[in-house]
Amino acid sequence: MADFAELQAQLKILSDAYAAQLPEKFIQIEQAWGQLSRGQWDEEGFQALHRMVHNLTGSGKTFGFALLSEVARNLEEYLGEFAQSKTVPNEAQHQRIQEKLNELFQVDIRRVDKGGLGVEIETKR
Repeated sequence: MADFAELQAQLKILSDAYAAQLPEKFIQIEQAWGQLSRGQWDEEGFQALHRMVHNLTGSGKTFGFALLSEVARNLEEYLGEFAQSKTVPNEAQHQRIQEKLNELFQVDIRRVDKGGLGVEIETKR
């Protein structure tokens, strides 16, 4: 059976691998939103965007990135309103989505070890 230090090392490897994938995930989200916000709105594209943000919400916390998860959840809930009602956001709502995306993209993905298994995210990417 693995000792605690070995388990911590394995979890750090997984967390680091997750963090390494985040810039690409941010790019994919940004590209999906770019397609939608340039007047090319389609339900399938919106659902893909919503799903990507939803995945960040769950995976962020799983890998120790609580702030990322919290910011993504805020955006996911807002997007969920449009997903449920199947409505296209108006200009003000588009702006609000962009603001929430900007908040997400400002979350730094570098780890600051707080001891034990805890990880916090502190500065910009």
